[in-house]
Amino acid sequence: MEVFPVFTGEYLFDSCSPVQMLLTQETVTSVRHQHDFVELAYVVQGEGIHQADEDKMQVMQGDLLVIPPGVSHVFQPQDLTGAEPLLIYNCMLRPELGRMLRRLPEPFSEEEMFPLLELLEVKQWFGYRESSMELALLLRRMHEMQSCGSLGDEQQLYPLLFELADLIMPAVALPFAQEPEIDYDPLHDVILYMISHFREKITLKEMSRQIAVSSRQFQRLFKIKTGRSYIQMLQEIRMKYSCLLLMFTELGIQSIALEVGIYDMKYFYRLFREYSGMTPASYRNRLQSHFLSAKEMMSSAEHCSH
Repeated sequence: MEVFPVFTGEYLFDSCSPVQMLLTQETVTSVRHQHDFVELAYVVQGEGIHQADEDKMQVMQGDLLVIPPGVSHVFQPQDLTGAEPLLIYNCMLRPELGRMLRRLPEPFSEEEMFPLLELLEVKQWFGYRESSMELALLLRRMHEMQSCGSLGDEQQLYPLLFELADLIMPAVALPFAQEPEIDYDPLHDVILYMISHFREKITLKEMSRQIAVSSRQFQRLFKIKTGRSYIQMLQEIRMKYSCLLLMFTELGIQSIALEVGIYDMKYFYRLFREYSGMTPASYRNRLQSHFLSAKEMMSSAEHCSH
């Protein structure tokens, strides 16, 4: 069974607010991960593929996915070259939000809070497709509040959260299986497999068999459709995961190299420096010596840039 990195609220919630809002751009090699909090992921722009545990679905602008703690997931833009971005509002609900709600003073009633309390207890992912921008308006307002530093204003924030939960909770019992379209590119499956199994020795020959073409044809198709070679993308996935392990764990450098499937330490150091512009130790020290916001943490984990 594959184990995916856990994004923890301890690192990502950088204020006293019960909510953290991020606008992120997903990439073809975005890291499959899980959280210790509930995340609401809303598609602001673009189309793509979303995988949650073993379920895979087509997503588009206006879709919202509710991801409970412990459910691994990843988004992938429909366009494999990155020319057409997939933008996501990540609305992250603090792990302690349930306790915070129960301590709220009046004028908030139990009836108002109930859908949000239910949302915090869901165990399976589910989806909601908006009909008239109702989610976009709420999430944009919350994002604006965070930008101007007012997410800590309970009187403004909680009514928005209550309305959001009230809208989406009826969908918890409804199917949200948007099967990939007829013209679905099988390279999506190849890359999703790479993202989930990069620790293993997955060969080009094995991947070419997945889409029933020769190794030479696979290499040519992969380069044309992604702009990178198969090995370049595989190593990029491994380096992104290395960045996450440096950020969210205390594993030693050698353990991290082994964890991402690289057994030659000189090769690992060379790949990491080429990708990030620094050594693994320097990258970790930089994170520890600078206070980073949640946005900077997520950006650094995704892009490992300097």
